[in-house]
Amino acid sequence: MDQSRNPQAPPFRDLHQRYDVGDLGEALSEGILTGHPAMPEFRFNPAEVTAIIRYLR
Repeated sequence: MDQSRNPQAPPFRDLHQRYDVGDLGEALSEGILTGHPAMPEFRFNPAEVTAIIRYLR
């Protein structure tokens, strides 16, 4: 599936074009409150944050 089920959600593969992924570390570790009710809050441990940022880069 190439499109998100929510047309307002940015494609994960394009996050690096919208955000400096290095700046996402704090938000990922403190918890991301999403902009719409269909998505849960996300919170990651430090190792997961590092892995996510490496993947996005």
